[in-house]
Amino acid sequence: RSLSLVLDEFYDHLHNVGVSAATGEGVEEFWEVVGKAAEEYEEGYLVDLRNRVEEQVAKERAKKRVGARKLVRDLQHDGEMAS
Repeated sequence: RSLSLVLDEFYDHLHNVGVSAATGEGVEEFWEVVGKAAEEYEEGYLVDLRNRVEEQVAKERAKKRVGARKLVRDLQHDGEMAS
């Protein structure tokens, strides 16, 4: 994908709120948006991240099992050759 499409998608999901430093207007709305963003993070991104980590851990375990099996097979083969 092009950078332009990635940026468009990023900005489509970006929340913005106008807040006045002078009057404080918009502060309540700001905290509401922050709360919604936190929920989105916990329910969306964090769940996806945990799933990816679990998948990676499972792949690493499988890779180690395959390596261990190969080692055992090679050691058995070497033991047979020495006999």
